[in-house]
Amino acid sequence: MTRYFNVTDNILEVKGIHTLYGESHILHGVSFAIKKGQTVSIMGRNGMGKSTALKSILGLVKPRSGTVLYKGKEIDLLPTWKRMRNDIAYVPEGRGMFHNLTVKEHLQMAARKNSRGEAHWTYAKVLEVFPRLKERLTNKGTQLSGGEQQMLAIGRALLTNPDLLILDEATEGLAPLIRKEIWDVIRKIKETGVSTIIVDKNIKVLQTLCDQHILIVKGKVQFNGDSQALEENRAFIETSLAV
Repeated sequence: MTRYFNVTDNILEVKGIHTLYGESHILHGVSFAIKKGQTVSIMGRNGMGKSTALKSILGLVKPRSGTVLYKGKEIDLLPTWKRMRNDIAYVPEGRGMFHNLTVKEHLQMAARKNSRGEAHWTYAKVLEVFPRLKERLTNKGTQLSGGEQQMLAIGRALLTNPDLLILDEATEGLAPLIRKEIWDVIRKIKETGVSTIIVDKNIKVLQTLCDQHILIVKGKVQFNGDSQALEENRAFIETSLAV
């Protein structure tokens, strides 16, 4: 089911954000917008500012200047938990497993209706999408393989019934078969109309899956376009991603 909001066409707008860690200037005027229902990739080599951009959106790191608008409203002054309660879900790099919780407890803890009282994603639906988790319900989250932990992290995020899902390093370090499973799930998420930001380096998959692509190089947006534009600039983007 596609979601609609009585605000602008953009669910997220990032306007000229500069973010620093101490004296280290990481983001230099980063700007981009994401329309409702879009799936957007953010690409870049390690250390280029991708994760910092996500953390700036979430309020985990406070930009020195610039503005973040969500559903047409400035959220710069909101603490992270209030941003998340406004239907944003985050799957961090490293997955954020709790060592003392089982798979079932991770999922049950996260489950809630969104701010409109809707629950499109339920415990049963997540287990249907991730049957592997159903076999691991009594295992601790930290006892799972890397791929299973990523499935759990995504399932946990979906159970908050978000309008915007942010995936940092969606398939990094996973085996090829597990990567395919994750990509298949992201396609299903896209079909539901959830806006999604994906940080990953797999240009081939991202080009077919995502509506828009953003390349960050040394803290600046060096490319922002659709899949056709990505193909036309493929050589530049591949060179920018090369180690």
